[in-house]
Amino acid sequence: MSRTKLTAAGIVLPVALITTLLGFLLFDEDQAACIPAGSAVVVDPGSVPAGPVAGFSGEQLVNAAYIMAAAASMGLTVRDQQIGVMTAIGESALRVLDYGDAAGPDSRGLFQQRDNGAWGTLVQRMDPYESALSFFRVLVQVNGRDSMEPTVVANTVQRNADPYYYARFWDPAGEIVQALAGSTTTAQQPVTSSSVYELGPVQPQTAVVANTIGPMFGITTVGGWRDPATEVYDPNGHPAGLALDFMISDIPDGVATGDRLADYLIAHAAELGVSYIIWQQRIWTASRPAEGWQLMEDRGSPTQNHMDHVHLSLTGDGSSALSAGCGATNQQGQVTAGGWSAPASGPISSGFGPRAGGMHYGTDFAPPCDAPIWAAASGTVTFAGPASGYGNWIKIAHDGDVVTTYGHMFTEGVLVRVGDVVQAGQQIGRVGTAGDSTGCHLHFEVLTSGSYVDPLPFLNQHGVQIQGAQS
Repeated sequence: MSRTKLTAAGIVLPVALITTLLGFLLFDEDQAACIPAGSAVVVDPGSVPAGPVAGFSGEQLVNAAYIMAAAASMGLTVRDQQIGVMTAIGESALRVLDYGDAAGPDSRGLFQQRDNGAWGTLVQRMDPYESALSFFRVLVQVNGRDSMEPTVVANTVQRNADPYYYARFWDPAGEIVQALAGSTTTAQQPVTSSSVYELGPVQPQTAVVANTIGPMFGITTVGGWRDPATEVYDPNGHPAGLALDFMISDIPDGVATGDRLADYLIAHAAELGVSYIIWQQRIWTASRPAEGWQLMEDRGSPTQNHMDHVHLSLTGDGSSALSAGCGATNQQGQVTAGGWSAPASGPISSGFGPRAGGMHYGTDFAPPCDAPIWAAASGTVTFAGPASGYGNWIKIAHDGDVVTTYGHMFTEGVLVRVGDVVQAGQQIGRVGTAGDSTGCHLHFEVLTSGSYVDPLPFLNQHGVQIQGAQS
C-alpha cells in the first residue's frame, strides 16, 4: 500500500479533505473494534518538537501527536483535539501506562481505559492511536459538548469522580496542540508487531497473544523469536515465530501465576490456537487434551525444564477473535422480566448457611476459571478491588436497599470500578480463586436492609430460576 503523509495542517483539516487523504482509515465502530493489533498511523518522532512544551517532552509529545491525529481522522475540531490531550495528561501524563490504580486496577494506556469490553483489546488500549480513537468515539456522542466546559466533556467520557479534575490540564494541552501543528504522521495498514514486549520477528498471532495475555497476568518479560541455530528441540516453535516464553522468575508469586497462566491457556486453547504448553517439566498437548499434563525428561537445568517460565507453542491458526478485539468476553447474562439475572452459570458448589463451625453468608457458583460474572441487577458499583479473604470483590448497590457482593476474582478479573453504573446481566468480572478459596468459583451474597439473606430463594422470588433454589 502506498503511504500518505499528513502534514501539520493535516492534523486540523476539515473532514472532507481528511476523508480524501485517509479514506482507507475511516471505518465504522464495529470495524474499528476489529482492526488487528498495532496502529494504523505512525507519528514521525523527528517532526515532533523535542520539548519541553508545557513541561512535557519526547515520548509524551509523540503520544499527544497520536491523539491529535486520531481526532483529525474523525474530522474533529482543534478544541476536541485539545480535550483529548488534556484528558490524557490527567490520566497518564501522556505516557502509555501498563498499570492501573486502586480505583481501576485493570486500567491501561494513555487514557487508563478499562478491560470491560467497551475500549477494545488490551493491545488496542496500549496503542496511543487506537486508544485515542476509542476515546473520541465516545466523545462525539456527548450531546452539546461544544457548549460544555472541556473538563466536563472529558469527565462525561471518562466518568472520573471529580468532573473538574481535568480543568488544570486545559492550558498545557493548548500549548501542546499549538506546538505540534508541524508534526507529521504516516498512514499505513495496521501492523501486528509487538507493542508491549520485545518479541522479534514473530507471527502476527504470536504478537497478539503475547500482548494480550502477558499483561493480564502481570508478566514483565516474554521471550519470542529465536535464531534457528540456537534451537535444539522444536524448529517450528521459536525460530518460526510461533512460540512464547512467559517468564515468572521476575514477578511476585511467580509459580502461582505460572499455574494460573497455564490453566488459562488450556481453557482458551482453541481460540488462541495452542499447539502445546510446557510448564514445570510437564507438557500439555492440544491435540491430546484427554491425556492432561505429561511428565517430560529432565533436560538438566531449571530453565530447560521450564521451572522459570511457561512455554507456549502456537499453531498459527488461532481464532482472529483475539487479535480483532471481537472476541471479548463481554457476554450478557439472561435478565428476567423483573430485572434480575443469575450472577454466574452453575453448578452450585456450596449454599447459604452454617459451615465448618461458622456461617457461610453466600452461595457459591462453580463455573470454570475466567467464566463471566454478571451483575444480578442494575445498580452502582460501591467497591471493586482487594478484600482479604474474598481475594478481590465487587459490591453493587441496587434499588430497595439491596446490595450484592461478588468474591474471589483475580485482580485482572475485576472489570468495573467504583462509581460505575451497571445494568442487570452486564459482565462485571471473571471467575477466579483468589483469597480463601480452594478452586475457581463465585461467592455471591445478597444483603437487604443490611442483613444477609439466602441468595437462591431471593433470586427465585425475582424470577431467576436456579437449580437448588427454594420457591
